[in-house]
Amino acid sequence: MPELFLADEEATEALGEALARLTPPGGTWLLKGELGAGKTTWTRGFLRGLGGDPDEVSSPTYAVLHRYECPAGRLLHLDLFRTGPEGAWSLGLEEDLGSSDWLVVEWAGAHGPWPTGWVARLELTPREAGRCAEWTLPDQPAAP
Repeated sequence: MPELFLADEEATEALGEALARLTPPGGTWLLKGELGAGKTTWTRGFLRGLGGDPDEVSSPTYAVLHRYECPAGRLLHLDLFRTGPEGAWSLGLEEDLGSSDWLVVEWAGAHGPWPTGWVARLELTPREAGRCAEWTLPDQPAAP
């Protein structure tokens, strides 16, 4: 499990951007971390790594789901803080998520199953003046 200390928001966004380049279309990231841990900040960098506009990213806590356009598809940014895991399925997520789209889920915990064949996990933990990031990538390739 790779681990990295992130000193500030720029470093958090840079990690998101780098990990986006490792994520195939159809990939899902499950994000874990307390309020203010940097989940939405990481997602800004992730969208930049996909070629989208990071300035569009905002916390999906109240909207529950945001959709951002990328050159090769869309990024669906979901927050389960208020809805719980069942809330994702009441949104019709399986029908909305295309094979060229990416999914980032805040407050995902271990819930699923997720509608993609490639699922990675990221945990952000406050540490000193920054945060620590730990992530795992799946062994299996993305579903076609």
